[in-house]
Amino acid sequence: MEAVNWKIFEEFRPHAEPEMLEDIRLFLGVEEGVSECRVETDESRKIYVNILLDRFSYLLAKNVFLHLSEFMRHSYFNVYVCEEMEERVCYRFITGLSGKDGVKMEVVIG
Repeated sequence: MEAVNWKIFEEFRPHAEPEMLEDIRLFLGVEEGVSECRVETDESRKIYVNILLDRFSYLLAKNVFLHLSEFMRHSYFNVYVCEEMEERVCYRFITGLSGKDGVKMEVVIG
């Protein structure tokens, strides 16, 4: 993917709150097919989610991500890109309200 397509992800100002991390953990804890997950944030307040499936499939990974993105979505805009690799999928997802403030996530599912 061309670098210009990643521009929106680099310029976006996330505002992850600490309670969001626990909300994501609880949500994924009951999601069918998920065996474990790790949720962290960095100093820029970007959220990193690593999900291990009971049995990997691209369809299950997509469904888990779409459920998570629907759970996290804000009302103004939602954008994601997906990169499929062998036995792993990486999603970059941003969602926000009017303006550029919102949630920025990197979700790796394997």
